[in-house]
Parts: sequence; structure tokens; C-alpha cells
Amino acid sequence: MDETFKYDILYAMALAYGFILLFRFIPRIQAKLMGVPFVDPQTVKARMDEGEEILVIDVRMPHEFSGVLGHIDGALNLQSNQLTQKLKELGDDLEPYKNQRIVVTCRTQNRSPKAARILFQHGFTKISILNGGMAKWSKLYG
Repeated sequence: MDETFKYDILYAMALAYGFILLFRFIPRIQAKLMGVPFVDPQTVKARMDEGEEILVIDVRMPHEFSGVLGHIDGALNLQSNQLTQKLKELGDDLEPYKNQRIVVTCRTQNRSPKAARILFQHGFTKISILNGGMAKWSKLYG
């Protein structure tokens, strides 16, 4: 095998891997740039235990929501791929909730930054992303 060809293949693979990583982290970067914080499960749990009203939006698929990792009691299951449409459908009915504290979660915090960005763009102001997602929550509070 020609050495140049070998390095071309390795370069292409490294470049492809770099793009995959970049696209995976873009929603997280955007969330941070918009000022949407990541919050640890311990903080969310403590606030909920103290009686703070927190709306948890779980953007996983229904089978994940009811699956092995479970879900946070009282969480609302709105799939990330349907969130924009649901927000449009609900329209003005959402006004009272736009200043409520919202924590967005998914399995491992890969989908939740995009959902947080969508909520932010629709006027929600107190949004946080559950750091580590339901994988971390389940490990801590099973």
C-alpha cells in the first residue's frame, strides 16, 4: 500500500471523526452561549425536595421515558423532534409558564441542549439542562 494513500485515509478518518464530534457538541455550545446553565441532579433534587416548583421536560422517546432509566416524578414527556410543533399548537396557553423554572432532560444530555434552545427561542426564560441526563439521575436516585 502506498504510504501517501495510507495517510490520506487516516487524515480523512480523523477529519470525519472531528466533524462528528463537532456536530454532537454544537447544541451544547449554543446552549452555553445563550446562557442556559447545566444543573446537577443533586441541585434539582434538593430544590424539588424543598418544595420549589420545577417543570421537568423530558425530551426522550416514550419508550425511553417509561423504560429502564425511568423518569423524574411529574416530568412532562415532550419528544425533542416534536417540541417546536407542540409549542406552536399551545401558543398563548404557554404564557403563564414562560417564567417558571424549567429543567430539560434526556438520556445523557445530548438532546436536551437543542430542546432548551427551542424553549429559549419561544420566550422561556428560566431554563436549565440536567447535567448527565437521566443516566446520571437514575444512577443517583434509581
